[in-house]
Amino acid sequence: MAHRTPPGSSASHASCLDLWREKNDQLVQQAKVAQDSGLSPRRQQLAQDALEGLRGLLHSLQGLQELITGNLPRALSSLHEAASGLCPRPVLVQVYTALGTCLRKMGSPQRALLYLVAALKGESTWGPPLLEASRLYRQLENTAAEIECLELLVEALSVAHIPEAPQLLIEVELLLPRPDPASPLHCGTQSQAKYLLASRCLQTGRAENAAEHYLDLLALLLDGSEPKFSPPPCPPGPCVPEVFLEAAAALIQAGRAQDALTVCEELLSRMSSLLPKRPRLWEDARRGTKELPHCSPWVSATYLLQGQAWVQLGAQKEAISEFSRCLELLFQATPKDKEQGPASSCEQGCTSDVALQQLRAAALISRGLEWVASGQDTKALQDFLLSVQVCPGNQDASFHLLQTLRRLDRRDEATALWRRLEAQTELPQENAAWSLPLYLETCLGWIHPPDRETLLEEFRTSLLETRDL
Repeated sequence: MAHRTPPGSSASHASCLDLWREKNDQLVQQAKVAQDSGLSPRRQQLAQDALEGLRGLLHSLQGLQELITGNLPRALSSLHEAASGLCPRPVLVQVYTALGTCLRKMGSPQRALLYLVAALKGESTWGPPLLEASRLYRQLENTAAEIECLELLVEALSVAHIPEAPQLLIEVELLLPRPDPASPLHCGTQSQAKYLLASRCLQTGRAENAAEHYLDLLALLLDGSEPKFSPPPCPPGPCVPEVFLEAAAALIQAGRAQDALTVCEELLSRMSSLLPKRPRLWEDARRGTKELPHCSPWVSATYLLQGQAWVQLGAQKEAISEFSRCLELLFQATPKDKEQGPASSCEQGCTSDVALQQLRAAALISRGLEWVASGQDTKALQDFLLSVQVCPGNQDASFHLLQTLRRLDRRDEATALWRRLEAQTELPQENAAWSLPLYLETCLGWIHPPDRETLLEEFRTSLLETRDL
């Protein structure tokens, strides 16, 4: 029986599902009344179909809620109930997509794929099943299929959706709530899908494709934007300045250094006015000033990428100048405490202690490598030593330092460092509990010394030869 609320009562329902259960009970009662009233078979069938559609909607809502909260077995049961009933095609597409998500998380990728294929055959909105298919293919390490799904997702979100003619007397699909970001049915906007595509291309070594996708994305984001902007948090994508930085990194990776410089100059023109005039960025933020504490690392990263672009263009003087500007700003931006309150995931990524350490190390190593290229090993030694101090966990800095000590014939120091590196390589490597911004990961890849094991072996051989003499 329905649970009726007295007229004028201010009691609220515990949840949306409670409301649907009550409405469902009312519909069941109304259906019984309709059957007893001698309605025509046609009208009775329409009422029964509408009732079945609402029941399917209730099961789908229950399944989605269980899926979001992580109760996968109950989610699977409710979603199966929804799929077995009479559902309008748009609702059925969402149910199949949620079933694909549930089965993927439960370790049944092949069954998940079958439901996603069925969802894509529904001829309705293709965004959610395409996004879920890309996640599934990523889990299966099928990068080509993952990228193809993301390309189709971008295309699907760029086309205006034309609603289908209703299959039931009541358009049940209109009663579905708008998916929130935690829902597997949330596929975001075209720009967010474009970012997923661009970033995955950059991560998987498709630099030329990544560069083009990032440029398209910047055009989307800046269409009608104001000359100055303050980057808001925008999950699941990054803040706008990070999109600029990733675009510049992709362009450098693709060998388009001049285009990367143009992107960096555009970002600097938008961010420079937001930089604090005093060095104590976090102290200013703690006092409540409007200056953004995360602007400084972004601008520093821009200088770093500009330096790398000049390296690619063979302009050594300009590269060293940009690396020095990066370091000057970075050593001013040292967080003293965490009293600013909760930060967005984007701000946490770019201003964390680990990210700042790695950014400093990248700038020092990059400048040191330019000193090496110009034959100034003494200056390079200073930068490599400092990079080891500011970021002890960065082994790349230690390997560059070892090579420089060998060239300068400082054998005792080189031998001591070599022994430490040998001991570290013999220890089991622990997975890092932190992640770095994508542009920084890309930049660190450029300064990674090749054949580190070969370098250690060569030093071991030379050390043995010296002892024999």
